[in-house]
Amino acid sequence: MNVGREILDFHGEMVLLENYSALNYTGLVKILKKYDNRSGALIRLPFIQKGLEQPFFRIDVLNKLVKEREAMLYHLFSLSDELSSQTEGNEGCEMKTVTETEERTLKVPEELAEIEYMENMYMKLVSSVLRVLKEIRGGSSTVSMFSLLPL
Repeated sequence: MNVGREILDFHGEMVLLENYSALNYTGLVKILKKYDNRSGALIRLPFIQKGLEQPFFRIDVLNKLVKEREAMLYHLFSLSDELSSQTEGNEGCEMKTVTETEERTLKVPEELAEIEYMENMYMKLVSSVLRVLKEIRGGSSTVSMFSLLPL
């Protein structure tokens, strides 16, 4: 289950990276808009076009990796469920010591608690990122083709 925890951790970090990428783009657009308003120069369009080519906005590879990790997590946890149901069915056939069974019983809830803690931690982080994105996107006075849609 240690591998599952690491994959779950990696998946959560990639989702946060996607959200931070959108946040960076929004910040760039707002900074350029403010600069255009104060200076009167119209540099926003060329900078945004160049910004769309930069790595912080190109998240297609990241989206692909996130989907692969989700498939891997689904496969890993479905295998884990199958193995646990098989061991429960074969329990009468095999001779196990009491300590081995107790260790397994204690280890599984411990790992599940750690996974639930990590899921809760990432949910809190994602919620805070989404809240910030909502605040940033909500106050736009002008709408253009480079404006992000409201959440």
